[in-house]
Amino acid sequence: MRRIPIVIDTDPGIDDAAALGLAFYRDELDVKLITTVSGNVDIHNITRNALKLVTFFDKDIPVAKGMETPLLNPALGNKVHGETGMDGYNFPEPGRTILKEHAVEAMRSLLEESEEKITLVPVGPLTNIAALLLMYPQLKNKIERVVLMGGSLSGGNVNGAAEFNIWADPHAAKIVFESGLNIVMIGLDVTLKARIGEDVLSKSPNKSAEMFNAIFRNYRDGDMAQGVAMHDSCTIAYLTNPEMFTVEPRHVKVVTDGPASGMTMEVFRHEEPNVHVAVGIDVEAFKEWFLGTLTKMV
Repeated sequence: MRRIPIVIDTDPGIDDAAALGLAFYRDELDVKLITTVSGNVDIHNITRNALKLVTFFDKDIPVAKGMETPLLNPALGNKVHGETGMDGYNFPEPGRTILKEHAVEAMRSLLEESEEKITLVPVGPLTNIAALLLMYPQLKNKIERVVLMGGSLSGGNVNGAAEFNIWADPHAAKIVFESGLNIVMIGLDVTLKARIGEDVLSKSPNKSAEMFNAIFRNYRDGDMAQGVAMHDSCTIAYLTNPEMFTVEPRHVKVVTDGPASGMTMEVFRHEEPNVHVAVGIDVEAFKEWFLGTLTKMV
């Protein structure tokens, strides 16, 4: 079986932690590189969290630190997922170190040296991906596609219009959405329905389930009744089992200023589709997929 070579661009983060863990244990995927980007918390904690995760899962996957601020807007100063981004579990000290290369340069090197096209999987703000496209546009032909978590056609989670990852750096998102690349947008239209709680985690009593349960509970202040939305894990599920999703071609523009900044706005007339948008998900199939992957984990 041909494994899909991927780069995960991430800002861990609770659901990022789950997405990374799941990706590590899917036989269909070959995680070549993890790059970090400012988002859920500051870049220092985000990068440390990525190192904690590769240590926890004992994976020898390179990690490169990326952009500390959005392209044009001020630094976010966020603590959306708590003080460190992954509070609630006592992780071992990281046993890995980051690459000397900046994340954008690490992606450039990987793309230039790879004999096969690489799929980019950004599950945080799109700052690193936009910088890569601005600096090295000639490498577009080495990118198979971009499967991203972000956006929404049905309202936001930062405000009424915008989803967090797009809102966090709308100018970067605009560059990516207008790049001409093959883009799959996995947004709030489906990710808010993909919830995992103790009913699933309790069926796989291993160290990974214990860790997920701890950080999910901390994030939800102990309330797991509704579960936690697995936003970022939906990209991994789509890569391995796309039949779980209903995906349709749409033309989507990114609003970059005003009160709707960060909105992914669908344009209905006179425009060719530029994005494949996930508009439906088989929730029960997702839960089975999540549990099936979890049982393979440490």
